[in-house]
Amino acid sequence: MIKIKIITRKLTDTSWLAQIISDKMRVEFDKNRNSILYNCLATLHIIINEADDINNKNIFYDNVDNKRQIIIRDIPSLIKYGTDFDREGMQAKLRGLAERYKDDDGMYIVTVATTHDLNYAIIKDITELLHQMSKDGI
Repeated sequence: MIKIKIITRKLTDTSWLAQIISDKMRVEFDKNRNSILYNCLATLHIIINEADDINNKNIFYDNVDNKRQIIIRDIPSLIKYGTDFDREGMQAKLRGLAERYKDDDGMYIVTVATTHDLNYAIIKDITELLHQMSKDGI
């Protein structure tokens, strides 16, 4: 008779999605802590943590056409995560995600609008974004 030991893992992050991204960050950090992929994962991890906070009315989840999205109604300064995450830094990191990761048809997964009167972003499909990130090596 074969005995199988089931290991239960305690959730140590804000959600299972945040935990999965944290795991991917750890793997990428061990390979190359200065990689673009690691920085993109870290940005996504912060956004997921903020979306998981039910008190945050500016960053939240939405479902459109059976795709899980994150709406960033007003790109904030998240300086609590480090000096790179002030308002301009967050805008730059989101634009970087938008330019780096497109779906297989070349369409943007992340939309960012920053002008004198616009300051929002949408991650149109979290699953697709993670899929495209996995092509970078995780």
